[in-house]
Amino acid sequence: QRLKTVLQWLSAHYAEPLRVADAAGVCSFSASHFMRWFKKMTGLSLIAYVNERRLAVAAEALKKTDDKILNISQDAGFTNLSNFNRQFRKRYGVTPKEYREMNDIS
Repeated sequence: QRLKTVLQWLSAHYAEPLRVADAAGVCSFSASHFMRWFKKMTGLSLIAYVNERRLAVAAEALKKTDDKILNISQDAGFTNLSNFNRQFRKRYGVTPKEYREMNDIS
């Protein structure tokens, strides 16, 4: 139940600047206990989980909208475009622009 609660909270707040202490507070855990517990429950660190979520949201927006890549990255919670591009390429194997071109259905 705690995992469900924290995942719902993360789903609502992924685009905001997140601190481990805030997520830990949702479960009434200390930050260090939360980090160990979250990794055990999900197989990912909090940062990795949030980045995966942000990248998935951005990928979906690249497919479905004509918004600028900068706006998509910011809406997904990335504060730095070059970091977004680097993370996106690492996850999907292509740049956001290439991803959009590959998924262009018009």
